[in-house]
Amino acid sequence: MRTCLVLLAVAFGGSASAAVPGSTAYVAQIGDGQIATITRPGARGTYADIRQQGTRNEGRISQTGDGAMRALVSQTGDTNIVAARQSGAGANDLMLFQNGAANAAAVEQSASAATNYAALIQTGANNVMTLAQSGSDNRATLSQTGDGNAMTATQYGAGNRLDWAQIGSGLADLGIIQNGGQAMTITQVGAGR
Repeated sequence: MRTCLVLLAVAFGGSASAAVPGSTAYVAQIGDGQIATITRPGARGTYADIRQQGTRNEGRISQTGDGAMRALVSQTGDTNIVAARQSGAGANDLMLFQNGAANAAAVEQSASAATNYAALIQTGANNVMTLAQSGSDNRATLSQTGDGNAMTATQYGAGNRLDWAQIGSGLADLGIIQNGGQAMTITQVGAGR
């Protein structure tokens, strides 16, 4: 079995015409068939970090707009997929961790003012997670432990808080929507609930 390590750290700063001031990209890969893509057309003051260990993991981060953006994606295992998009005039902050096989996560953050924050954790296999944040000062912590779980959450407006955990297998997607100033704590435990 062939193992490779690719390490890339790039700090864009001042003089070159294609450089983006104050932006940093970091990619670390161990294993075979990994895909990491970081796209930042015109974004300033951004940080993007993809770390992959295993086989055929795929991580994609897109950052656009004038706000300060930070995204950290860590994938351990096989055939996990992450797609993260950050935009807007405000700040977005994302930490996303996958450990297992065939997990999928999609995050879209668009901040208009104060920071939107998201922390997503998937442990197990065949879990699916989707989060959309639009507005400002929204916070979400989503976690899945087990196999075949699904969750979708949308936060609009400002000041939403969501803490949602799934512990088990085959747990149903509740399709959470928050539209401003709402706080929710949800724990799903067991199988197929």
